[in-house]
Amino acid sequence: MRAGNLNKRVTFLEPLHTINASGGRVEVWGDDLTVWGGFRPDRGSESEDGGRLQASVSGLLKVRGSSDTRAIGEDWRVLINGDEYRIDAITNPDQRGRELHMVVTKGTLG
Repeated sequence: MRAGNLNKRVTFLEPLHTINASGGRVEVWGDDLTVWGGFRPDRGSESEDGGRLQASVSGLLKVRGSSDTRAIGEDWRVLINGDEYRIDAITNPDQRGRELHMVVTKGTLG
């Protein structure tokens, strides 16, 4: 992977579970890791949810493989250009861990 293709600073957000003031369990997001990545938007779509139009954008994010990036899971989120994306899938295309490809979606974060 050429360094020139990794032209975006991306921050991965790890899901953390904590207890709120009333004793309920809540999920919060911790800034866990910031690395250089390459992002290519793929497609956008629109859907209707309860009479409201919902837009989403998906794309492919590439990062260098490291012990830190290999610890990222599909339950994490990632910030790209200040926008929060859900991680839908993570692949290791060369099966050697040198780079990771992530399918990400912005818009309809479940």
